[in-house]
Amino acid sequence: MAQYKIAVVNSSSFGQVFKEHWQQIEEIGEVKRFMLPTDIDGKSLAKELNGYNIIIASVTPMFNKEFFDNKDETLLISRHGIGFNNVDIKAAKEHGTKVAIVPQLVERDSVAENELANLMTLVRRTVQSAERERDDRYEDRAEFMGNELSGKTFGVIGCGNIGSRVAELFSVFGGPILVNDPDPKAPAGWLKSHNVERVDLDTLLEKADYISLNASLNDGNYHLIDAKKIAKMKKGVYLCNNARGALIDETALLDGIKSGKVAGYAADAVEVEPVRATSPLLQNDRVLLTPHTSAYTYECLHGMGEKCVSDVKNIVANKPLVRELTSTLA
Repeated sequence: MAQYKIAVVNSSSFGQVFKEHWQQIEEIGEVKRFMLPTDIDGKSLAKELNGYNIIIASVTPMFNKEFFDNKDETLLISRHGIGFNNVDIKAAKEHGTKVAIVPQLVERDSVAENELANLMTLVRRTVQSAERERDDRYEDRAEFMGNELSGKTFGVIGCGNIGSRVAELFSVFGGPILVNDPDPKAPAGWLKSHNVERVDLDTLLEKADYISLNASLNDGNYHLIDAKKIAKMKKGVYLCNNARGALIDETALLDGIKSGKVAGYAADAVEVEPVRATSPLLQNDRVLLTPHTSAYTYECLHGMGEKCVSDVKNIVANKPLVRELTSTLA
């Protein structure tokens, strides 16, 4: 077993809350946690991780072609999550590296519930009013007017694993739910039972009071929501995004908030992470950002950790991996 060296890269949660996960992989080989710059180049990343043939990876950094071209043998990259935008799957397969992700259902409830929590916190201005109360300024309470969600129109862009759950949660408010997705992953009868209607993107933008971004990020939807799309929205619209920050043009978003077109934006993901205090997003009280913590529930982190441990055990035992992405490539 001594030939296995395991790198846990940019994950501040794996093995921290559930220490048994760390202990289990320590039984397989040497384990080290690396906290590296999110924008580290592929060659430097390969140098940092040379000698480590198993990697448990977070959402950063980028394991790109340059990384694989300069890396010594890497048997496995196990993503501590369901996204894989930061791994070049084709390059991984060419270099004999297997890539596996967490099954989608592990994160479904946690991410969707956090999106609703962030949206409601933004709309009701919960953080600002609570801070004012903490400052012994009860008399300021009339400043914190919000909006109701009941009976309003909701738009869900991307109706896959997470988006479909967001739509289900929105359905409790009794208003129409509009979804835009070329191929929504929903069972027969799901649309009708949750008061959901499939529409084109422009219709959704024009009618929705609250819009949730849940699409996966690809070359075709980078900055899907830009200034032109924001111009089509209802005045006073609220946006939320727990998917990928680059789905929205953040400069156009801030311009939309300044003009009053956008009432507020709640997000757990931004285009460049980590976000620093100097970011214009953090200077705007109509923006609520959380530090990519949608999956941070005990239930979700336990399931994610269990999957990564099973990936490591399976690669060592030469057994098939669950949700292996490299196996689907021709």
